Amino acid sequence: MLSDLHFDIKQLNHSMASRAKAVALVIDHPEVLPEIIQNAYAANKNHVKYCWWLEFLNRQGIEILCPFIDNILKGAKQLTSDSAIRPMAKIIETFVLNNYGEQTRKSVAKMMTFSVKEEMVSLSFLWLIDEKIKVASQAYSMTSLYHLGKDIDWVHKELGIVVEQNYAFGSAAYKARARMVLNKLK
Repeated sequence: MLSDLHFDIKQLNHSMASRAKAVALVIDHPEVLPEIIQNAYAANKNHVKYCWWLEFLNRQGIEILCPFIDNILKGAKQLTSDSAIRPMAKIIETFVLNNYGEQTRKSVAKMMTFSVKEEMVSLSFLWLIDEKIKVASQAYSMTSLYHLGKDIDWVHKELGIVVEQNYAFGSAAYKARARMVLNKLK
């Protein structure tokens, strides 16, 4: 349990030292990962920090999250706060890029079943079309959907429609990512 390891979630922040300490704790004690995932989706004021923690792990040790992808995706459906959705959208994007990139990670490719890809598509579209979601989550979702559309036929067509419909109302950052995705879709 995390409490046995004397880790205070209130101290977690985006500093390099804090991230390194959090990641090292999970690498040294992988048995705490289910508790972190559970807390990321719990109804408490620190759940966003647990989402950050998962994102930090995702950046530095994606393989450790692979066995838990179903739980991560299931929990992400419950999220309503953009502060919690952004790290989840980034996690999905990182998994996708590690599956479709030039150097595919075998552990990621193995867990990227068709059902996992469908769940990622569902979440990414949900976040892309929700006008309350901020641009970072939407940008990560666009990238994820572009790559997932390589395996799921209908995704590219729908992605193009959604991005074009929202383009006029998007921020400069949204438009920049949209142009990049639309160019790739052509």
